[in-house]
Order: sequence, then C-alpha cells, then structure tokens
Amino acid sequence: MNNSIFIRAIRQRDRHRFTIEWTDGKISDYRLSDLQRNCTCAKCRDELTGEVRVDPSSIDEDVEALRLVSVGRYALQIYFTKGCSKGIYPFRLLRGLERNYEK
Repeated sequence: MNNSIFIRAIRQRDRHRFTIEWTDGKISDYRLSDLQRNCTCAKCRDELTGEVRVDPSSIDEDVEALRLVSVGRYALQIYFTKGCSKGIYPFRLLRGLERNYEK
C-alpha cells in the first residue's frame, strides 16, 4: 500500500459491519468479529512469531464497536463491546483484510 493512502470516510453499515472509503477511491467492507480475530496486541498475537494466541472460534460473531479512534495518521483502534480492545489496526493491515463492497 502506498503510504499516502488514508481514510476519507468511515460509515456504519449495521451493528456488526462498517465500510472505509480510502483516499484512492476504494471502498472496503469490514466485519467487526473478523477484525477482532486479527487483533495485533501482545495478548492475542505472539510479538516475535506472529502466532495467534486466541482461539478464533472464541470470538463472538455479534461483537459490536463502542467506538473507533484514529491512532495518528496510520491506524485505528476499535473498542469492542466484548473481547480484546487493545489492538491497533494499521491502515496497511486493514487494506489486507478488506472485503470488497458493492454499492
């Protein structure tokens, strides 16, 4: 991903999904439970090996976001209704986890 690509807008699709419109015009769709499965914090993922430490099946499909917070100009932090909220989701990671959204 080019370092000059940033978020233009974030829109809530429903209680469990949101979209990001990027400055390059791409629109990406995200399910909150999928993002929580990819948490980057040291509790959820080994810092050296990248090995996932949390059983993906333990993540509730119905998890919601209390809020999304910008971390500088490079990432988002998501505060979930349950489960881990310590991870930071760099834009590069988000672009890799995106699902294409048809308007």
